[in-house]
Amino acid sequence: MSAVVDVLPWLIAMAVLILLSALFSGSEAALFSLTPRGRKGLDRAGIGGRIAAKLLEDPERLLSAVLFWNLLINMTYFAIAAIVGGKLENDPAAGHSLAILFTISSLMTIIFFSEMLPKSLALLAPLRLSILVGPPLSLAVRIVSPALPLVAVTNQAASRLIWPTFEPEPDIDLADIERAIELGTDDAALLQRERMALRGLVEIAETRVDELMRPRSRLWLCHDLSDRSAIVDQPLHSNYMMVTDPDEEMIVKAIGMRMLRPSQMDDLANHAERVIYVPWSAYVSQVLDQLNEEDLSVAVVVNEFGELIGAVSIDDILRRVLAPRHEEDFLGEASVQEIAPGRYRVWGSVSVRSLTKRLGIDVDGVGVTTIAGFIGRHNERVPRLGDTAPMERFTLLVVEQDDDGVWIEARTADENGEVTT
Repeated sequence: MSAVVDVLPWLIAMAVLILLSALFSGSEAALFSLTPRGRKGLDRAGIGGRIAAKLLEDPERLLSAVLFWNLLINMTYFAIAAIVGGKLENDPAAGHSLAILFTISSLMTIIFFSEMLPKSLALLAPLRLSILVGPPLSLAVRIVSPALPLVAVTNQAASRLIWPTFEPEPDIDLADIERAIELGTDDAALLQRERMALRGLVEIAETRVDELMRPRSRLWLCHDLSDRSAIVDQPLHSNYMMVTDPDEEMIVKAIGMRMLRPSQMDDLANHAERVIYVPWSAYVSQVLDQLNEEDLSVAVVVNEFGELIGAVSIDDILRRVLAPRHEEDFLGEASVQEIAPGRYRVWGSVSVRSLTKRLGIDVDGVGVTTIAGFIGRHNERVPRLGDTAPMERFTLLVVEQDDDGVWIEARTADENGEVTT
């Protein structure tokens, strides 16, 4: 009994250290497990949420501070545990066995109550816990800030000594993926739909967003959400209604109409989400990455003057990647129709590679994927009726335009440079 009384102050100190270690461990798990949507919720969660959001703006600094405090607390804890173990071993009433039992118990206690339990609880409600720990964690980071540069330098030096030859592997080349897909047979491990999805991923990495976007004329535009009749009477061109500014010159928000319940139709403004703005020359894969990163659904496409020319939704992109083609080779070489000698008709979404292979020519199609994109790059605008573009001995001419896209004819030119008809 006297041995317990002698070490009681030390035991209280160990309990406090366990609580502090649990605080930092739980904070680390909660903050770094937040989803993009959860991080957005921090800004709307009062001062605690805003402080936590500010800490997450520099995650490396935050993690270094948390690990530093945890290391300091754990070292202090085990130092005290060693002192208590020594006192118990030297006490005749306790003995060697009790000292060993105490040492094992102290180790298991800090593992369970400072690591396993707090992290498990933090993952159940990371947003709520992040709001609570924001202010004390901010103070803790400020206290150790002067020592963090030294920690970073030490960490970098250690990594160079231990892993001096580690280098990042090069990215997979898209041409290699395409070649693997083309060489796949019916007996390959990948099924047809999986090969089609891989082909779609390759395409969006080389497709500009202006080739996939819906032109402004095909968007569902609305500038007054209170005018229900105008909303209902408009044709449903897509799943999203685009909310414009009062001048109807730019889209400012988007509403996923087909995902709303009937009861939500009375409060459309509350279900509108912001959009991102991308240049017409951006690649679809880059737009998809940005939409996923910001947890948004619609990207507005602007030209070089910052004017609205169209929009693309994440649904459109995923449909391009995952949806089956209407025909087995609709966008391939078989879709190029020869309507007369030296005259071919082709859909705007057919790839440049397919057309050049059919025509037996070799052109520079770097930066574009489809025929419509090839004409758009030459004219520096979205293809319109009557637009032309040279393609070696052929001239491409937009002969038909509808809501779904454009039809293009490839015609040979005679010696005088006139297009044959």
